[in-house]
Amino acid sequence: MVESGYKKLAAPCGLYCGVCVDYLEYGSCHGCHCGCESCDSSEHHAACDIYICCVNEKGLDSCGNCEEFPCSKLIQFCFSPIWFHHLPVIENLRRQKAIGAEKWEEEQKEFWSNEWYLKRWLWLQKECETRLKRFQEKT
Repeated sequence: MVESGYKKLAAPCGLYCGVCVDYLEYGSCHGCHCGCESCDSSEHHAACDIYICCVNEKGLDSCGNCEEFPCSKLIQFCFSPIWFHHLPVIENLRRQKAIGAEKWEEEQKEFWSNEWYLKRWLWLQKECETRLKRFQEKT
């Protein structure tokens, strides 16, 4: 069952699940706070160091609620040279703390309602997937 409520699309790390290609295009994920165990979020939960630390180990719903925020793990996640789309996570978490996750999700939904941004963002995610597959085939 997909969890309802405002935290559904606010990932613990500060990413907005509402613009993930798995959520929008493939329909294979319901967002990081989903507990249905049948969508891609289960795979993310098992592999994501941020999720494991924040949710599984510390019992928090957001890194922004951690007393160590921002920790080295989150900073490295944010500034990863591989996953540059992680760049806004620390500011996203600060914004959530300032205005609340529900209002932050509304802001994100409004921002990403711009089709020009959204189409290019989805293209970029798909291009990254394609390049990753090619890289994996070569190694």
